[in-house]
Amino acid sequence: MGRGRPKRAMERRRAGIPPAMDPGAEISRLRRELEEARALLKQVELGGSDAGQLVLAKRMASLEEDRQVARGHAVEASLARSKAEAELKALRQSIKQAPGLRGWLLRKASKGL
Repeated sequence: MGRGRPKRAMERRRAGIPPAMDPGAEISRLRRELEEARALLKQVELGGSDAGQLVLAKRMASLEEDRQVARGHAVEASLARSKAEAELKALRQSIKQAPGLRGWLLRKASKGL
């Protein structure tokens, strides 16, 4: 029965979560966007106007472009992961083959990781 801000908001502030990252705000923003998209689709279906078709075509082109960009990012991430895994494998192999006391120390240290 406190006064002022709810505890949840204070906990988020203490945790360093900015208000923009609030999941509830993000969900409500996405719901508004969904409702706007549905309203636009309904207008296009009912009106059948060229302006509505143009807006819809632009939106579809934008979504397709975003999809291609996301696919490109996924490919880049996959390549970076493969490269990092190859570098890790080479590093582990060189640690296994390191001679002498330094090699023994490296192998001993790598077991803790």
